[in-house]
Amino acid sequence: MTTGACRVLFAWLFPLLLVAALPASADVPLDAAAIYAKIAAAAGAEPAAYRETLEFVSSNGTKMVERDYYRGSDHRLVYDTGPLHAESGTYKGDPWYMNENGQVVFDDPDNNGAPRHPAPPSVSAIHTPVEGYVIAALDARGRGTKEYVDAATWQVVRRDRITADGTIVSTYDDIRADNGRTFAHHIHVDDRASKVTTDMHVTSYDASDVAESDVAVPSPRRALVEFPPGVTSVDLPATFSGTQVFVRVMVGNRGLDFTLDTGAAGITIDSDVARELGVPQLDRRSSVAAGRYDTSEAIVPEMKVGSLTMRNVAVHVVPQGWEEAPGLKDVGLLEFDFLAELGVTIDYEHKRVTVVPGQVFQPPTDPRTIPVDVRIGSGQPRTTVAVNGVQGDRFILDTGGDGTFMIFDYFARFHPDAFKNQTSDQSSVRMQGIGGEFTVQRYSMSRIQFASAVFVNFVGYRIISKGAYESDEGDGVIGAGFLQLFTVSLDYVNSRVYLVPNRDGRAATSTK
Repeated sequence: MTTGACRVLFAWLFPLLLVAALPASADVPLDAAAIYAKIAAAAGAEPAAYRETLEFVSSNGTKMVERDYYRGSDHRLVYDTGPLHAESGTYKGDPWYMNENGQVVFDDPDNNGAPRHPAPPSVSAIHTPVEGYVIAALDARGRGTKEYVDAATWQVVRRDRITADGTIVSTYDDIRADNGRTFAHHIHVDDRASKVTTDMHVTSYDASDVAESDVAVPSPRRALVEFPPGVTSVDLPATFSGTQVFVRVMVGNRGLDFTLDTGAAGITIDSDVARELGVPQLDRRSSVAAGRYDTSEAIVPEMKVGSLTMRNVAVHVVPQGWEEAPGLKDVGLLEFDFLAELGVTIDYEHKRVTVVPGQVFQPPTDPRTIPVDVRIGSGQPRTTVAVNGVQGDRFILDTGGDGTFMIFDYFARFHPDAFKNQTSDQSSVRMQGIGGEFTVQRYSMSRIQFASAVFVNFVGYRIISKGAYESDEGDGVIGAGFLQLFTVSLDYVNSRVYLVPNRDGRAATSTK
């Protein structure tokens, strides 16, 4: 089970709001606010501080223990799944998480994590699975949440979360009083998106004091990327092919080609390669990107990138191996966990990638430098992009992305004005992504702007395959077709990317 899924499970344990209640007639539905008030009253007041332990057992054999600490508005959640350890929380108003490689990231969620197009809740009377009410908050496509409330006890007995990838059904039982609160001590989750079922049990709940140190942001567990002694700058063994950058990674005595990819979180390795290496795989499940695929987690004992070393590396196992060029087979992605601690300079013009420790990175001094503020809490550098004057806040700067730009389904549906009077040649193109191929349509867009970079009459793509990249988590990507016009410097430590127009970029942007 992923860390994000754990957060969702726990957030659903204790619905909010206050006031007391008697069962209402199912023939006269209450509004959502009144029902939430009765739910909160039935649960009892949340203590100022408490700790609890949750145990999860999944149908794929995964077992996880979650330890939670709450103190006022601060909290810290600790997840242990076999050898994998992760954490998340909020401290003094700042959300953060620790990934499985021990790196601590401040979450800086887009729009403070608020839904972008929240659906107003509706209330209906129900007679099954209980006599009571269902509170539904669904968008025009039927996606969102449904909560089933027992009008006799004012307890939530089931929640459905309907997503583009499948519905997640959580059923609550063993509802009883514990240290002054009444809540479900068992949740059965049927996750049809991941095709895994999970049973969660609350094994302890303690409403005593919690020390501030228990909810404070922890220090990173380690530095993942090790430089040789006395070395502070390394050129990576990089191959530039088309718009993509491939880096040779040594795993044991095998040399493997990985894409240097800012477009996704973590480090990935191909399923077949992981099997050949003999690394144990954990938490096998299904997922969806370009299409549906099987994935899992693993720990690779050692990975060498030039003179850099990473040990006991937590990776995502995905089906990826495909030929990029003769003698070059892409079998992995060097993503956020590798890049997070470094200052990285990708010089597309001279085909060179240089890295330094993040704390010694210096921004470029070229007066033509374009600084781009990014949010990296998702493990991707996200920024604001205007497409023909229509602004999207969740575009990803993606060195692994094909083409100049690609617009996702969510942005296209909610911002049709971005496509008015734009030229489409009506032809479709097949592209490759994790999970398979997907179809895009070419568009020549009048104007694309991010930061101070402006591009006119550039051909990009709109995804038209049903089911491919349909999540509302992103608006699209600024791909390598754009980024190769610059020398790109990644300064994740300071949430900044710098673009210096190269020869091709100066021509494209009329920069001298």
